[in-house]
Amino acid sequence: MLNVSEVLTILEKEGLTSSRQVVLRWIRQGDLPAVQESRKIGYQIEQSDLANFIAKKKESAASTQPTEQTSDDYRAGYQAAIKDLLEKAMVSGSGDLFLFRKNASIPIHLADFKEMAARNFSTGKNNPFYQTAIKNLYHPFGRKTPENVIYVYPLGDYYKLANLIISKEELSDFMKEMDLEGASLSDVFAHLYLYYLISGKVK
Repeated sequence: MLNVSEVLTILEKEGLTSSRQVVLRWIRQGDLPAVQESRKIGYQIEQSDLANFIAKKKESAASTQPTEQTSDDYRAGYQAAIKDLLEKAMVSGSGDLFLFRKNASIPIHLADFKEMAARNFSTGKNNPFYQTAIKNLYHPFGRKTPENVIYVYPLGDYYKLANLIISKEELSDFMKEMDLEGASLSDVFAHLYLYYLISGKVK
């Protein structure tokens, strides 16, 4: 039996996906057979079931266009939404852009992030991932003085937090996987950034 991480490694080598959330979505949809004896153990997948799944995916990909979005697709979609927003601001005045930033953005305060991040690592603030996250998010462009608050910017079907761009669909999958559906979006994005940093999706 294989766990989700082992399955993801194989699927990455096969060129099918590099997203853990996509794998979990396939499992929940019943596309990839799996069993879950407990939340602690997580999903377990038979090697034969994975082999059959890979064969079907490759057969389907040979006859249709790929449906999974890449990070470049996310970036292109987000940039298109930015362009649309700026065009509207130019027509109706810069006030619209200011109101968008003020009303639609999601704040993550430095103190809250530090407390949450330290709890997630046994080594607390000495953990290198903790230190990298603080540097990336709250010390942009190498600034010595940290920002007290940063923002997640939603545009169209995407969100942007520093150097991370994520689709609403992937965010929803992450919230379900991590049991964060009742948490605030500020907490969700703080957890998500750390998770992606540890998994190597952002650096």
